[in-house]
This record gives sequence, C-alpha cells and structure tokens, in this order.
Amino acid sequence: MEETPLENAIRDEAEHAIRVIAQREAAEMKRLSDAFADEMEEFKKRTEARTDAGIRQESSRMENRAGLDLKKLKLKYIEAFIKRTVEEVAEGIRDNSQYKGFLLEAVTHAVGRTSMDLEIRLKSEDLVHEQEIREAMKVSEKTRDMIVVEDKKIRWGGCVIVDVHGGRIFDSTIERISFRKSPEIRREVMALLGKPAGDAM
Repeated sequence: MEETPLENAIRDEAEHAIRVIAQREAAEMKRLSDAFADEMEEFKKRTEARTDAGIRQESSRMENRAGLDLKKLKLKYIEAFIKRTVEEVAEGIRDNSQYKGFLLEAVTHAVGRTSMDLEIRLKSEDLVHEQEIREAMKVSEKTRDMIVVEDKKIRWGGCVIVDVHGGRIFDSTIERISFRKSPEIRREVMALLGKPAGDAM
C-alpha cells in the first residue's frame, strides 16, 4: 500500500524534528561534556596548586628540620671533639715540665690565705712532691701545720687545700680549672675549626 502525500509529509516532518532534536541533544551533550572537561581541568589545576603548595610547605619544613638536626649533630660532634681533646690534654698534663711548678704555686697561693691547720689533697701520683711542697712553704715563710693526703677524686692532677679551722676549700685541680676555662677553650677550638664560637655550622 502506497503512502499518501500526507503520510510522506508527516514522516518527513517527524524525521526532520527527530534530526533537529538529535542535533540539539548532541550540541547540549557536547556543551555539557566541554563544561565538565573545563571544570575537571580547573579542579585538577586547583588540586595541583594546593598539592604543590603543600609539597613545598612540607619540603620547606623538612629542609628546616633537617638543617636543624644537622646543626645539632655537628654541634654534638664538635662538643664531643672538644671534650675528648680537653681530656687528652688534661690526662697528659702531669708529664709537662711546668706541672710541678704549677702545683707548688697553687699550694703556696692558697696557703697564704688560710689559717694554721691545713690539709693538702693530691692525686696519688703527686704524693712524691710532698717534700718539695713542704720546702716551698718554708722558703715562702708560710709555714703551717699541714698534712698531705691522697684524694682519689682528683682525676687529672692539681690539688685541693682545706683550711681545717677556717672551713675554706681551695680547689686548684685540673678538673676545676678546665671547667672554669671551658668557654674559653671552646672559643679557641671553634676558632681553630674556622667557625664563630656561637655557630656550629
């Protein structure tokens, strides 16, 4: 059965309407797709920017922390080096030719500021200087009633003078001297290392 002109016209109109609708939908889908792609690109850029900023911030924080840790580590090694150096020097100081003179001078200096009864404490190896100490007292006219005893607490050398009646103690041990001189020793070591005393880097 042949289609009438009316039917053909309806069919043509319907096909045309369908094509127009399909084209509109395709255009809308493309617009939505493009908008979605743009939105995704913008979101990606924002996310990357935030991520990059976060990475930069965290990286900076890590660098600062690493730098601080490195400074602490260097300072720790420098302090250990200073301590080891001081100990090596202090342990060998008794072998120095000037040590006996230092010991006698420390004793006579302290004795001049004490009462009559004294206790002179020495490292066991320094007890051999007892007679010379007594002789130095006679020469300096600082004769006192004194006893010379061993002090096991003295590690490196020097002496401790106790004014028995006056209650005063004069600590001229190498340990005490090195403690008092530690800031100066540290400055000198840092200078030798070519660094300011306040900067371990």
